[in-house]
Amino acid sequence: MPDSSREPLGKIKYSSTLSNDIYNQIKLDIINGRFPPGEKLRIETMRQLYDIGNSPLREALTRLAANGLINQENQRGFRIPPVSREDLQDICNSRIHIEVAALKLAIAQGDDCWEAEILASYHRLKKSQENQEVATMAWEKRHTDFHSTLISACHSKTLLKFSTILHDQFDRYRRLAPNNDKLRAELDSQHLQIMRLSIDRKAEIAGDLLAVHIELSAKSALALFDEAN
Repeated sequence: MPDSSREPLGKIKYSSTLSNDIYNQIKLDIINGRFPPGEKLRIETMRQLYDIGNSPLREALTRLAANGLINQENQRGFRIPPVSREDLQDICNSRIHIEVAALKLAIAQGDDCWEAEILASYHRLKKSQENQEVATMAWEKRHTDFHSTLISACHSKTLLKFSTILHDQFDRYRRLAPNNDKLRAELDSQHLQIMRLSIDRKAEIAGDLLAVHIELSAKSALALFDEAN
C-alpha cells in the first residue's frame, strides 16, 4: 500500500503557473494514495501541507473535483472519493470504450512521427522495467506516457481529455492495490504486443488487446478489495 503519511512537503518550488502546479502536485498525491479514500480535505491543513494560499488551493481542488479525483460537497468542502468494486468496474469499462476508440483512430491517422514516438516511449518504458534502480514514480510516468502516446494521433481533444481523466481515476485504484509480479510481467509483455500491432496498423487486433490489457490491470487493482476481506 502507498505511504499516506502526512508530513509537510517542505518549501515547494512552484512555477509562475501556480494554480496548475498545485493542481498537478495534489493530483499526483491523490493517485499515489497519500490521502486515503473517504478522507475529508481540510483547507487549513492543505494550505500548511502544500505551503500555498487559499485561492490557488481552492481553484486546484475545484478542478480535481471536476475530474472526479475529489468529491465536492455542498457547503461542506472536499473529500477523497470512496473506493468500490462497482466504481472500479465502471471506470474500467468506460476507459476501454474511450481508449480503444482513440487507439483505432490514431492507427488510422498516425504518421511516421507518431510511430517514432511510440517506439521511443516503449523503449523508455522497457528500460525502466529492466532496471530495478529506476524509481517506481519514474516507471509510472513512463507507463502513462506510453499509453498517452499510443492514442496521441487520434486528433480528438474530447477523447484525449476523457482518456486522461479515466486513466487517472483508474490509476488511483491500481496504486492502492498490492503488487502482483506475475500479473505485472504479463501486462509488461502486452505493452510490446500493443506497440507492434499499432505500428503494423492492425487496428482491430490492437484494440482488442488493449481492452484485454485494461481488464487485466483492473484484475490487479481488484486485489485491493480481496486484501481488505
